[in-house]
Amino acid sequence: MITQDVSLFSGTVRSNLDPFEQYSNVECLDVLRRCHLAALLERRHGASSNILDMPIDGGGSFSAGERQLIALARAILRRSSVIIMDEATSQIDVELDEEVRKLRA
Repeated sequence: MITQDVSLFSGTVRSNLDPFEQYSNVECLDVLRRCHLAALLERRHGASSNILDMPIDGGGSFSAGERQLIALARAILRRSSVIIMDEATSQIDVELDEEVRKLRA
């Protein structure tokens, strides 16, 4: 379930995407790209660094829209057969919302 007010856990981007370490780094990076988060995280953390190792302090350094996208990436990574979204893109800008909607195809 992806809510309007997403909470992230202290740790790293990777531990928030895959808390049970079931997926490879390649799969995690792929889902970040598909959810349009990779470029944003690279700008914030530095392109030369591994964005999966970027620390998360409970989500305070991320906007509400960015937290929603991380939650969406987590659900897509898990290949959930059902995803319940409570206005899960309500906090992101219009252009990015259009890109996210294309993920359904």
